[in-house]
Amino acid sequence: MIGGDGGHVGEKPIAEALMLARAVGLDLVEIVANSSPPVCKILDFGKFKYTQKKKERKTRAHADRTDIKEIRLRIKIETHDFEVKMNRIRGFLTKGHRVKVAVVFRGREITHMDLGQRLLDRTRATLSSMGKVIQEPSLDGRFLGMMVDPIR
Repeated sequence: MIGGDGGHVGEKPIAEALMLARAVGLDLVEIVANSSPPVCKILDFGKFKYTQKKKERKTRAHADRTDIKEIRLRIKIETHDFEVKMNRIRGFLTKGHRVKVAVVFRGREITHMDLGQRLLDRTRATLSSMGKVIQEPSLDGRFLGMMVDPIR
């Protein structure tokens, strides 16, 4: 049993522990039920539940949440425009976001799938130090896309 001040009280029968808790005006709460003997603590139960809920909310708020950012490329992209897009992707990856890189085909460009594949290979080579490809390039309608995850 642990007292209201946080000090170790020792092993007590349940009836005696309840009397000690009531004498102080607090509750007897079972902290670790699986141990032998179970560990109990004298504390204010309402305050205990409030702090537990607050801790849970805080851990949920700091949970690793990854946002997916999308960058669209065209097969006729110029070198400078490609570098600007790569810098944008690098920024997303350093912030911990997952990035979907999509090559958009318009009209008859869809017949030049190899150019889109080469563009994604070039993107993969450029980003190899910052991110790893978690989804290989796949065709989805008029989009050829792959997913890049930051290296942690």
